[in-house]
Amino acid sequence: MRSSHRKSRNGCRECKQRHKKCDESWPTCLNCSITSRPCSYRLTRPSHRSYGLKIPTPPATPSPSAISPSPSTLSSLTQCHTQEWQAQAYSLAHLKLLHHFESRGFEEASMIQLPASMRQVIMQCALTSPYLMDQILALSAAHLSTLHRGQQQIFFRNQAMELQTRALTLFNRSELGISEQNSCSWFLYASFLGLHVMFETFQCSNFDVFLEQLATYFPVHRGVSVVIKQSWPAIKGIVEEVVGQRDISGRGFAKGHSHEFDGILSLIDDSDLEEADKEACVEAADILHWVFKLHHTHQGTQFQIHFTIAWSILVPARFGEMLRKRVPEALIILSFHAVLLHRLRKFWIFGESGRFLIQSISTHLGTRWARWMIWPNEQLNATI
Repeated sequence: MRSSHRKSRNGCRECKQRHKKCDESWPTCLNCSITSRPCSYRLTRPSHRSYGLKIPTPPATPSPSAISPSPSTLSSLTQCHTQEWQAQAYSLAHLKLLHHFESRGFEEASMIQLPASMRQVIMQCALTSPYLMDQILALSAAHLSTLHRGQQQIFFRNQAMELQTRALTLFNRSELGISEQNSCSWFLYASFLGLHVMFETFQCSNFDVFLEQLATYFPVHRGVSVVIKQSWPAIKGIVEEVVGQRDISGRGFAKGHSHEFDGILSLIDDSDLEEADKEACVEAADILHWVFKLHHTHQGTQFQIHFTIAWSILVPARFGEMLRKRVPEALIILSFHAVLLHRLRKFWIFGESGRFLIQSISTHLGTRWARWMIWPNEQLNATI
């Protein structure tokens, strides 16, 4: 009697032809990887992906050793992930991406603004967490896409999308919650995914598409915030090392410090927004004002980039929804954030997004709101 066989709905062509159960790994399934067969799927995977990160369960009280895993810890974790690694398929093209990350990822003003001391920590975590390795490779491919044009650029963009999809699938498939052992990997994965989604969002050349993309952009960054809060004792040292600053004063809105931000407060106070919307705008402006002050106090590019990104993580969810709905007061606050993006335009993830946003918001709001856009537009020509 033949044994029953549960069919794979979305299996690859080769497995279907050979009547084999396909594990549906993308872009190459496990069966084809083992037998060195070409692997192809009947339908192209969708370009719009769901980035829902699992909300982590609180970790056990961690020790400082979680920041930099010991050899014995690495050995045990590697054994735990053996099955996950077996399901992954890596080629010479992936090794090229890893080499690019290692050789270019830590250079000044290159792929990610991180101190070289983080290299070992990142690679240790990636070698025990396939989803993190895939996300690193995806980010590397995205960076390479900015260095090429034509077919090469399209190739790297597609490669980035495939690896990001595979990383997200594997991460969400994992049944493990956040713990002392994997808190570092969770934090790095969430952070790199956030950078990747930010890059994809800022690549939009259509303002309407950009605003719709925010429906993905802000939830992903809120997921990063949740991971940071849940695993803070274990990753505190890493975050401080990444940011390059250990003593950062608490944020607070100092009215009178900046006439531009005083104007925003007046705009919000005089608006006919619901009270909850006003509170969301004030909080977003408060955080942004804090980031501007940090830019003024700390001139290092690495530091400024991280806290410009932090604004997206810290703003309330309601503010993100207001942006998507094109609420004028929220868009004006976004234009002030775009000033920072413009000042840091040499960073590949930001690029010309600051100029694009300021000009697009000005056009969208029209003459009625023009006086609130004077300062952001002036900053496009400022020599800072």
